[in-house]
Amino acid sequence: MAPQSSLVELLQASVAATSAGDHATSWRITSEFGTRHWLADPDTDLPADAPAHLRTEFHVLRAAVADRLELHEEAAEAVFEWRHLARESGDHASAVLADSALCLVAMVVESDGVDLGSLPPAAHLLEDLQGAIMSFRPGAEGPPVADDPTLTGADLSRHQATCLSLAAMGGLTCATSLATPETAPLRPVFRALADRFTVGSVSPGDRELTRAQQLHADGETDAAVAVATSMLESPSPTTRYEAHDLLGYFALTADDTGSVLGHWRRCAEIALELGAPLEGMHRAEQACQLLNADGDYAAAHDLAVRFDEASAGAPVSPAVLNLRAVRARAAIGVGDLDEGLSLAVATADWSMTTPDSERTLACLTMACVAASSSGQHVVTAGLLERSSVLYRDLDRPLAAAQALRTGAREHLNVGDTSRAVELMERSRRILEDAGDDPMLSWHLGDWNEDMSAIWEEAGREDLALEYATRAARSFTEARDHSSAAMNWVAAASLHLERGEDSSCDVALDRAHGELLLVPEETALDVLGDTDDTDDTDDAGGSVWQAYRELRNLRGQ
Repeated sequence: MAPQSSLVELLQASVAATSAGDHATSWRITSEFGTRHWLADPDTDLPADAPAHLRTEFHVLRAAVADRLELHEEAAEAVFEWRHLARESGDHASAVLADSALCLVAMVVESDGVDLGSLPPAAHLLEDLQGAIMSFRPGAEGPPVADDPTLTGADLSRHQATCLSLAAMGGLTCATSLATPETAPLRPVFRALADRFTVGSVSPGDRELTRAQQLHADGETDAAVAVATSMLESPSPTTRYEAHDLLGYFALTADDTGSVLGHWRRCAEIALELGAPLEGMHRAEQACQLLNADGDYAAAHDLAVRFDEASAGAPVSPAVLNLRAVRARAAIGVGDLDEGLSLAVATADWSMTTPDSERTLACLTMACVAASSSGQHVVTAGLLERSSVLYRDLDRPLAAAQALRTGAREHLNVGDTSRAVELMERSRRILEDAGDDPMLSWHLGDWNEDMSAIWEEAGREDLALEYATRAARSFTEARDHSSAAMNWVAAASLHLERGEDSSCDVALDRAHGELLLVPEETALDVLGDTDDTDDTDDAGGSVWQAYRELRNLRGQ
């Protein structure tokens, strides 16, 4: 479908596509609305004489876009307005479908842990939906559905049958997904209602995929997979998409990540082929995550770029930010550090305005990797300071202190000792405020070790020695004997450089005492090998080797 020339024409095409059961066109129109008309205002951008059903359709599309982009509050607002306008215009079938949409929004909101005060619990909305369907009257004078059990979809207008069928299937999906004692009795009720009102206006693919979903919920996994697989050859691209989507979910529950990637990657490609990028954005992001995890950064980057470009004009939203985050990771993976850095920083900036702190931290971490890898040490340190602030807001003081320490090392890389010490002191104050964390002694040891390295780099061997000694004692308290020994060896080396032979020997004796307390399996590995040229990666082995070398220098 070519892009519509106006908002009114787009709404007219959307109504026509829904009436004809043309899902592919509906998906394309949803993406076009989201990328071209998201900021439109129906009160000013629609003609004053626009028919009521077009005004309702505006909010139907807005709700669909908000759902795809994970804009939960906007989705709820749009559905509420859709239902209000449908009731006001006498289109009670559409109002029932809005009730179903509201259930699905609440279900997603609750699964994401979002609290929308305007939205009742999904379980309550599900009961309301049952009541709305059962009280629906097909005609002004006819009895409600509840009073005429012989009434089926064949007795309704095409529009009414489509709305009630889709509403019942939405209720069935919600009741199945919630799976609580409160909603369990509603599942067979909605299954019967879906069967009762589903007629030719609902595609066979929709019915079969709903059946597959129910089979899977009943524990009949093989049968569910077989039904969904049979839909992969459907002539309808949207049915093929939904089949891959469902099979990916089945594979996810079976912990078959390879199949998950294959199915959801195919969903993403179908959405692009249809010109409906917003429909497949979430699956594209998840496919990119899996590709990144597999180290296939080139494929992840290609897919993310194509989706980002196809969805240009869509509002900044959780779904868009998630996609850009995986694109940034992929860019770094393929070696495009400039793109990875700029994209990660921009995404973090936007993400700071959302409640998703984990995404913000992930983007800041990616930006640090890109900046540090490209030699931008001061930039990296600034990003780490931002991370520290966020960690403190999240009441994660140890992580906040660690971020500042890492930032200090970045300043040290460019010879800015004073700035490095400043960040280290801020880090220590955070640690001292951390309370009775069981890992506090270890982190203090690590902090002192870093401080020792900073002062050694600055040429202050006296301070480097002091902090190495402090580090060793903190590690002993934390029972990390290998690290304690390493710092005693470092102290011994500093004493030797200063000509303090007796103090060097004392430090070496303390290192030896700590090494004897290293877990038996590590000690045996290194004590059984007297070859000083061994390049073992074992931390304990490295310390033993450094210890022996110093002993040899002392002629002991």
